[in-house]
Amino acid sequence: MKRASKIAQPGAPALEKGLDLLEALAAEAKGLTQKQLAERVGRSVGEIFRMLAALERRGYVARDPATAEYTLTLKLFRIASQYPPTERLLKAALPVMERLAGRVQLSCHLAVLHGEQFMVIARIEPEWLMGWSVKVGAVFPLTQQYASAKVLAAFQLEGRREELAEVIAANDHISARKALVALDRISADGGNFSNDDGYTRILAYSCPIVEASGRAVAALTVPLVRQDKIPASEAATIAGELRDAARIVSEKIGGSPKG
Repeated sequence: MKRASKIAQPGAPALEKGLDLLEALAAEAKGLTQKQLAERVGRSVGEIFRMLAALERRGYVARDPATAEYTLTLKLFRIASQYPPTERLLKAALPVMERLAGRVQLSCHLAVLHGEQFMVIARIEPEWLMGWSVKVGAVFPLTQQYASAKVLAAFQLEGRREELAEVIAANDHISARKALVALDRISADGGNFSNDDGYTRILAYSCPIVEASGRAVAALTVPLVRQDKIPASEAATIAGELRDAARIVSEKIGGSPKG
């Protein structure tokens, strides 16, 4: 009697169904109804009804009573934040970010790669009446519109860097070569300190937080948005403060400064 050449892998249909729902919601900026979710994951409303109820009960999704739309909560983000490398990064970065925001009187945030996107994992606000900041847990596409995206892509090891350049190229509708040239400029400058590329939406400075291999594990970013216009001399001071802050955090996690 011949044995089967391949051993069938055990399945977990319920788990697969739940993961499909979470991934579908994560891909949407707005909420989805049960019917829309069912269409996204290729199942019937009846098939996903119990799973959605379980996810809502456990706090992973929330249902808007007015629109009947489901959205992800921040529970997955909180779980990810407890993962040791992320926890270590936040422990090293938050005190430095507090000092940076106080010194430059602008908000600052910390972002990490999230697949082919990036996610904000920490934010510090200065004692300022008006300013600009992003929500912790917010996810953005990798595009030259965002300083954090450019820095995170520029300071990666070669193979990963090329992959992310292709993602940026597709999002910005440019050639991969042009995207790589832009990343080369960021690398040479030790961060994003120029906003004359024709793509940037928000004027911002950003520096990499690097580990021992030289790979950026995060981008520390200061949006240069305030009630009053920031003079060139002050902008140069902000750039210097940001470089120092990024160097300190990099050293705390065992990396080396860039630029």
